[in-house]
Amino acid sequence: MGAIVGTKVLGTELAGTYKILQVTCVPASASDDVTLTLATHGITVIGAILGCEIQAGQTANFQTAYATYSGLVITVKSLNAAGGNATDWTNAVVRLTVLGY
Repeated sequence: MGAIVGTKVLGTELAGTYKILQVTCVPASASDDVTLTLATHGITVIGAILGCEIQAGQTANFQTAYATYSGLVITVKSLNAAGGNATDWTNAVVRLTVLGY
C-alpha cells in the first residue's frame, strides 16, 4: 500500500456547506491511500464517494478500481480482469468524485 497525491480538478458548492469534488490520482499499487485536506481540497469530512472511474491506462492487468474511505483517507483498490490485484499501472489515472463538507 502506498500514499498517492489526489489533485483537485473540480470543486462545486451545494446548498449549505456541502461540496462535490473531483480528484484525480495516479495509482502505483493494488491498494493506495489518498488523504484529503482542508487546505488543498476544501473539506474536513467525507460524506460519500460518489464515483471512482479509470480515466486512463485501463488494461487487462488494471481493469477495475473502487474506493472506500475512513475519515479523510480514501483507499483506492485496483483489480485485474481475473479479479485479482492489479499489476500494471502504466499511464493509469483514476478520478474520484467525493461529497464532502
